Formats: sequence, C-alpha cells, structure tokens
Amino acid sequence: MLINKKLLFTIATGLILGIMSCKKYLNVNTNPNVSQSASVKTLLPAAELYLASGLGVDLQINGAFWAQYWTQAPTGTQYQPLDQYAPSHKISNDYYANSWTNLYAAGENLRQLYILADTEHKKQYMAISLLLKAYTFQLLTDAWGDVPFKNALQGQFTNDTNGGKIAPKFDSQLVVYKGIIALIDSANAIIDPSDPAGAGTDDLIYGGNMAKWQKFSNTLQLRVLLRMSNIDPVYAQTNIAALYATSSALFLGAGDDALISFGGATGTSNPLFAEESGIGKQQNFAASFTIVDSMRSNYDTCRWKVFFEKGSAGNYAGIHQGDFNTTTASYSIPSFYVGGDVSNSTSGNAPVILMSASESYFLQAEAAALGYGTGVDASLFYRAIQANFDFYNTQIFATSGINSTTAFNYYVSGTGMGYWTVYPVGGTVAQKVRFIITQKWFAMCGSQSFEAWAEWRRTGYPDFLQYSINSAIGAQFPKRFLYPIAESATNPKFPGLAPLTSKVWWDIY
Repeated sequence: MLINKKLLFTIATGLILGIMSCKKYLNVNTNPNVSQSASVKTLLPAAELYLASGLGVDLQINGAFWAQYWTQAPTGTQYQPLDQYAPSHKISNDYYANSWTNLYAAGENLRQLYILADTEHKKQYMAISLLLKAYTFQLLTDAWGDVPFKNALQGQFTNDTNGGKIAPKFDSQLVVYKGIIALIDSANAIIDPSDPAGAGTDDLIYGGNMAKWQKFSNTLQLRVLLRMSNIDPVYAQTNIAALYATSSALFLGAGDDALISFGGATGTSNPLFAEESGIGKQQNFAASFTIVDSMRSNYDTCRWKVFFEKGSAGNYAGIHQGDFNTTTASYSIPSFYVGGDVSNSTSGNAPVILMSASESYFLQAEAAALGYGTGVDASLFYRAIQANFDFYNTQIFATSGINSTTAFNYYVSGTGMGYWTVYPVGGTVAQKVRFIITQKWFAMCGSQSFEAWAEWRRTGYPDFLQYSINSAIGAQFPKRFLYPIAESATNPKFPGLAPLTSKVWWDIY
C-alpha cells in the first residue's frame, strides 16, 4: 500500500516550488546525505511527504477499518484481510512493510535535516525536525509497540559519524515515550517565533510559522502525556501540570490545524486517492454500519453528509463490519472530502491531518476532567465539537445549505440534540472521559482514523464497536500492527513476532 516512489517524487515536484531534483531525497533506497546538493529546503519537505504517505495511506486505512469508520465494499476485495483481522504477513505480500518504511524514511530525512541545520546554525529547522521526529516515533510505537529508537536512523548514511548501526536494538515503549518527551523538550529550548531565518514554503505544514509550531509542540506533548496517563499517572499528571504552568494558552486552536494540503491534480493528489487510483480505481471503501448508525441515532446529519456519500437508493447506510459478502445494494461510501471516493478526482484535494484544533480541545477537555490541566472541561468539550464543525464549514454549507455555526447549535442545543451531546457535567471522571473520547471519535471520522483507533485502544471508548462478522480471531479485536517480515529476516536484534491481539504498553483495556 505504498504510494510508489515515482508518484511520491511527482507529488513533491508539484508541491515544492523552487526545489530541483528532489527524486534522490524521496527514494527510500537513496541516501539523502550523499549528494552535496542536499539542503534543509529539500530534506524538510521530503520528510513531510514521507510522513504524509505513511500516515495518509496505510495508517489511515488501517485506522479507518479498525475504528469502524470504513469497511470493505462488496465491489472489491483489497482490504478483506483488515476486515477479517488477518492482514497478510507473507514475504510476497508484507502488509505493513510500506508504512514502516515510509515512517522510518521520514525519520531518516529528519535526522539528516537536524545535522545539516545544526551545521548551518538554522535553529528553527532543527526545532521542526525534532518535533516531527517525535511525532513520527509516536506513530511508530503506537502502531507496533517496541521499535528501534535510540539506535535507529543510523544505518543508511555512509558519512554518518555514529557508526552506521544497521541492526538497531528494539526499545521498549516506555523508553520511546520518554525519548519523545525529550525530543519535544529539546525543540522547545530552541524555538523562537521571532527568528526570521526559518523555513518558508518548503515547510508544507505551517510555512515556517514557528508560533504555530510552538502550539503544535505543546499539543503533541499533551497528547503523549495523556496516552501515558493510565499506565504512569503520576508522571503524566506531574508533566501536564508543568506544561500548563509554562504554556497554558499555547495549544492548537482555530486555524492552527497541522495538515499537508494537496492540489488534486495529477501528481499532487492526496496520497490515499493516489494509492487507490493506482490499483485500478476500484471502490474498496464502504461506510461502516457502526459509525453511520451512531451518527443517525445522535442526529449528526450535517457531518455524515460531509464524511459520506449517499448510496444508490439515495440513503445513508453502512455495512456491518466485515460483512463484505453482503448482497446489500445500497450503501454509503466515504466522501471525496476525506479522499475516499475513488471515482471522484476531487478526493485528491483531501488533506492529510497530523493534528487538528478539534483534537487539541478534546485533549484539553480530558486534562481538565482528570484534574491535570486548567480550564472548564464542559466548555472545552463543546469547543472541540464546534472546532470540528468549523473545520468543515464550507463542506457543511455545500451539503446541508447552512453554515457550521447553525449546524453546531442545532446539534448541541436544538431539536436534533442527541445523547452524546449532553456532557455529564456532574458525572464521574470516567463518565466525562467516555463522552470526550466518543465525541472525538465522531470528529475524527475519515480524517484522523489512526488516532481514533489509538484512543479507542487507550480508553475503551467508544464502547459500542462490533466484532467483525468474518473475524479470523473470534470475539477479539486487533490491538497492534504486525512487524514487517524484513525486520525478523535481517535484524538479529529483532525481539520476535507479537500477535495482532497483544496489547501495546499503554493499552490497559
């Protein structure tokens, strides 16, 4: 499921103005530090595009299926293994090799970016590289558990001064998570929003806006610490309190969404759409009954019109998870707004979202509900929902004929108010977290699918997911990705295969 190297290069050249001969920096078999023409202005967008490919294709698809936003459409067979909880793990069809390769390729570019930026005294590039490296390793460890971290990213560079470690040790999630926090702290020590000598259009996420990167840093740290809150609550609470003491007003807010935009034209398309177009333009994605039925019962009609398209009978309907042999004639498919309609080239315009303002407010609401952070949890809960509506304002108007404010007010206080919109102000902490995470699940539909799946594993919410009808593992859910075959075959320090159902470190449910 890799967006192929030629296509990735085409995307890069279509998006990164002024960068010449990018191909050598985007090829996973090429050392981006060999050529003397490598620069911070080529390494940064190359890393961001690798990250967009890893997150926007494999992690997005896997998350969408296992968070029960999407399921395999009866018209195709490509993702039946995901629906069956039996992704292929054969040398000829290594299901997770591409996502692993893309994310580590992003990390390799980021490491070389840091080295070069340090040499050239470009601290803002250094800070961005550290933050994106932290983000990338959170994806890796949340997907696979123990992963190479301390000795990673040092094997492909011939002029690297760190010994060229081609068989890196796998570090525990505890070590990786503490390392992620250290990377964020190191970035914070050098971020300077007033420094004019930073990135520009070569930064595909924020255009070099370091004030927004500072907010990204704080929001990422809050996400990481909350992920640790069940397994190491003292550490999480102490560090969240410290974070709020220094930067309580500097989390992502309206207009700060961390995303990579795509143009939709050939060569500049959303990587998920490019991937699906590359395998014959067969519509493999269908709406899951779980999300469609939940939105229906919660009167969430404005957003479902954005996230999904009507079936052939003119209705919004989902397929029960894993029921790819159904004879149902009319079902919804993911909309082009989230890049899921392979027959509509407008799917190529869908962005890849790293973190959103809506997620930021949900994180702050949870921190407040737990007593770890400041602010009123109920107010932050509703701000999170509104931020999601506002993000899709144009799409809501196009599909429902009203603006996002009207749609939001109807959803949370009008006649359409459903169960999940009535925040339990006087409830227990567990009840509050249940509402916060479930509403986060609604908001992340089709756009932050991997994060929604990670949050479900961490909290157990939403608590109404259904086992796949064609599950190959019985009444169980998958809890992690399988390691790529290449790791077990070539790395003597490989710790051994972990079954799909074994929990990652922070998953206590």
